[in-house]
Amino acid sequence: MSALDIFHHPLDRPKVALVLCLLVWKLLLFCIAIVSPGAGYDTSTTLLQLDGQLTNLTSKSGLGFPLKLESLVRWDAIYFTQIAQNGYVWEQEWAFGWGFTRLIALISKGLTSCGYPRSIGTETIAGILISHVSHLCSVLVLHELTLTVYRRSSAHQLSKVSFLAACLHIISPAGMFLSAPYAESSFSLLNLAGYYLYAKAKTSARVQNSKGDALIVFSGILFGVGTTFRGNGLFSGLILIYDAVSSMSKIVHSANIQANMRNLSVVCLSGVLMACIAILPQFLAYKEYCTNVSAETPVRPWCWNWVPSIYAWVQKKYWGVGFLKYWTLSNLPLFILAAPMLYILLQSGYRAWRVETFMIVVPSQEESKGYPGEVTRTSSTGHDLHIDSAIACRFAIPQIVLATLALTSYHVQIINRLSSGYPVWYWWLASLILEDRKSSFWGMKFHYTSVVIRWIVIYAMVQGGLFASFLPPA
Repeated sequence: MSALDIFHHPLDRPKVALVLCLLVWKLLLFCIAIVSPGAGYDTSTTLLQLDGQLTNLTSKSGLGFPLKLESLVRWDAIYFTQIAQNGYVWEQEWAFGWGFTRLIALISKGLTSCGYPRSIGTETIAGILISHVSHLCSVLVLHELTLTVYRRSSAHQLSKVSFLAACLHIISPAGMFLSAPYAESSFSLLNLAGYYLYAKAKTSARVQNSKGDALIVFSGILFGVGTTFRGNGLFSGLILIYDAVSSMSKIVHSANIQANMRNLSVVCLSGVLMACIAILPQFLAYKEYCTNVSAETPVRPWCWNWVPSIYAWVQKKYWGVGFLKYWTLSNLPLFILAAPMLYILLQSGYRAWRVETFMIVVPSQEESKGYPGEVTRTSSTGHDLHIDSAIACRFAIPQIVLATLALTSYHVQIINRLSSGYPVWYWWLASLILEDRKSSFWGMKFHYTSVVIRWIVIYAMVQGGLFASFLPPA
């Protein structure tokens, strides 16, 4: 089957089609980066002398043309590549994911062993490789996760919704941040992989077994590792807290105490492992700044906090993160840019939390009977599509918390890239696409999802050009 045939019939070989779609999208974004005007008002990248180093690396690889990879080293990418090479030198650098910088350093050593000269350009190539491979893998993981969560749907509808959700992840409004040396794509992979293991454990014949317990534990480990890449990974621990509270409630009110005690023990073990991994970078920073002190390097103020987190301190002191601190008139345009994604996250999260499954249609009364954890409702489309509402409800919790904090406490515009690692909104939009729902505005009818997808694509492309030119929003 040719590539053209795959594009015409993507559901015949969905994973191959997804790989091809991602390659086309990445090529489009890279072309936008190449033709972007330049470094804009900030020339930090040129101070790193990346242009000459990357051109040398390109010629050594035999490609014969300049890749202009320095266009992807903007904003935080400069911090990530520098830290990967030199370690954490300044206090404010601890805002940038420890796990991601260590992974860049590891891959960079591998590149060096393959003959590339040791330079900061090597870290750039490593970061770009990690982002692209992670994005591809996370797209495929989301595809498998959707197949798991929508497991009782008709085969054709299941293929459609899983493919559409994965495609939405490809064209995510995160855009260039999923190609540049940023932690977004690798965090998405780790977070979605954790969700996948959790969903597999919960949908494996709904019986308790050692395999299901192991999957829950490993999902907690992945959540913990993801937290070392991006701090918002902590919110995924709310799923485990929800399960722990649910198990304790069942212990009190249920006769099956043994099974519920086992559930509680497994969830607590998973949560403890997640916490230990998440705390590791904070422990290393505490050891450096709070124990190895002298007259020249006094103890930092955050060392005396009840929870001595260097990450929280750096975010507050150097980036001005805090409740309503971003609510200024000058930041109003950024709230407007973030508004569509905030609405999508909160709306889809709310519907999942209220156990309203996404476009569920049952053609016969008999098929809708007696399946625990699912709710059905009627639609005019005549399709048969079921989602596990118990899992969707749990997965909505981190998404709702993220959107709420982005609105009240974070630099709000980053929600457009942070959203890439959360599956519920992909499912919601995919279900609306299949439902072909129309909306009305001032007497005019239009397809809601068509407008949303156009906005996502246009935003990602414009943002890619601005990013490559070192211009906001970032």
